[in-house]
Amino acid sequence: MFARCANPSCAGWYSSDEGKLFCLDLEIANTAGATQHEVVFLWLCGSCASWLNPKVEVAGNTIRVLLAAAPPSPSKPAAIATVN
Repeated sequence: MFARCANPSCAGWYSSDEGKLFCLDLEIANTAGATQHEVVFLWLCGSCASWLNPKVEVAGNTIRVLLAAAPPSPSKPAAIATVN
């Protein structure tokens, strides 16, 4: 399991009522065609979850889980003032 936020630069401790839990379901195949299934859980504290998302990167025989900046949320449309 985990005790801290997955963001290495964060000091947040796990709390079941705060933050966001991510489940990464990985299926890895080798050259012989055999597959291995692995489930990885990551928890981000509320602050980090508001701007980070896990991203899987495969490079050769290496699989890395990166914490990428989340895309900005769409901003609210500006209120239109009417003049009478």
